[in-house]
Order: sequence, then C-alpha cells, then structure tokens
Amino acid sequence: MKVFLDTNVWLSATIFSGLCEELLLQCAERGCLLSSPLVQAEAHEVLRRKFAQAPLACALFDAAWQAAHLIEDVLEPADDNDRRLVAAAASAGATLFVTGDKRVLGWKQVEGASGSLRLVSPREAWGLLMGGPASH
Repeated sequence: MKVFLDTNVWLSATIFSGLCEELLLQCAERGCLLSSPLVQAEAHEVLRRKFAQAPLACALFDAAWQAAHLIEDVLEPADDNDRRLVAAAASAGATLFVTGDKRVLGWKQVEGASGSLRLVSPREAWGLLMGGPASH
C-alpha cells in the first residue's frame, strides 16, 4: 500500500500530537509514505504564516518529510493545488490519499496509474492501515 498525506495532514502531524502524527509515524515505519515538493512548499508557507511562534516548525516538518518517497508534482490545473496533489498521488500509484479537506473527500476515488486512488480521512486511513478504529 502506498499512502499520500495531504498538506493538512502533514501540518497536523507536525504541530499537534494525535491521530495524524501516529498515522505519519506508521506510514514512515512501513515505508509506504509518498509526498511531493508541492506539499513541502505549502507546509512551509502555512507554518511561517500561521505558526510564526514556533520557529522550528519548518525544520521539524522537514525532518519528518525525509521519511517520504518523493514523487513528481503535477503542474495542472495551476489554480487548484488540491487537484494537483491528488493527480500526482494517482500518477505515482498511491493507494490512499489522506486528507481532512471535505471538498477533496467528496471526490471519493480517482483512477490512477495502478488502479483506483481512494480519498479518505485520517481516521479512515488508520482503520485501513491498522485494521481497526483509531483510538485518538
């Protein structure tokens, strides 16, 4: 299984302890974590803008991000980063795209390089990866 975490999941895992942090750790430990340069760029922008009081947040994000297998970004549509990230994950053969974004979750499934990419919440991803409900 290959898992792509949306920027909002990475941010939650970086700033707060809990489900997203555990999900990130489990995916990293299993070697199934995918990411792209766009996720890093988005995360840095949000961390600098919204979490300026945590100056080491970008370094903490980058340290965790090193555990991911880097995939190529998709350039279109240029005006919708969510669609770009989902397209990149699908192109790389990801099985799950994990996000908290309700708009993206509404897409449910996208056809990708190696079948269907399921768009799921962190809690759903935990259940699929760990075989049960999340305790967080």
